[in-house]
Amino acid sequence: MIKAAFFDVDGTLVSFQRKFLSDRVLADLAALRRRGIKVLLSTGRALQDLERTGMLRGARFDGYLTLGGQFCCDGDGTAFRDEPIGLDDMRGAYEVFKAHPELPAVMEGNGESYLTTVNDRVRQVYDFLHTQMYPVRDPAWLLEGKVYQLAPFVTPEEEHIFLDAMPGCMSTRWHTEGIDILPRDGGKGAGIRAAMERYGLAREEVMAFGDGENDITMLEEAGTAVAMGNGDEQVKAVADYVTGTVDEDGVSQALRHFGLLLEEK
Repeated sequence: MIKAAFFDVDGTLVSFQRKFLSDRVLADLAALRRRGIKVLLSTGRALQDLERTGMLRGARFDGYLTLGGQFCCDGDGTAFRDEPIGLDDMRGAYEVFKAHPELPAVMEGNGESYLTTVNDRVRQVYDFLHTQMYPVRDPAWLLEGKVYQLAPFVTPEEEHIFLDAMPGCMSTRWHTEGIDILPRDGGKGAGIRAAMERYGLAREEVMAFGDGENDITMLEEAGTAVAMGNGDEQVKAVADYVTGTVDEDGVSQALRHFGLLLEEK
């Protein structure tokens, strides 16, 4: 029996065209909670990013796995996983920015995030993300506090510049010119394992939904893995079921396919 469902945000709950949670999915998330099924987010975004966009339209969640699974908390904000990138890797990233100031990135903390610079590449990606740009701050901020995720705007040919300097980290790509860099033992898979321990969930009691490369480790941990119809082929390959696209409210379709909600008349 499914007791918890984990949802990616961009490309899964929210369409890049529609930009906000649909009425149907908003209602279905509330219906799941009324049935006693925990509803949790698993996203590369930070909590402050979700709040700034308003993209979730006030939907309530029992837990948040944010920043690629590196900061996880209950619905009331109580943290149960808090794993920033190590300082040695942050020093390596800082040296990259000193040598390549033309390569922009988002430096992501819990509660505050900053861009290292703004250029045409940043503007193009932010248009895609339908998100307000963060303020610019000197990359030295990386050395001052907890940074959970670094998101450079780089092509596949450029990403090694950062990874060579951050040996304790790995990356997942979410855009042709964008990657998330996380601790090597981190990611959404680590986040979902922490949540399963937190809430006493067995693998077969967990369902997860995703569409992108950074969702793969999460889907592999779930007893029931659902890929969106708009998802990457490698995501569909690890899924138990491929549903409709985000613009077709594929989440709602899958919830009814598996009998978690009643078929609509």
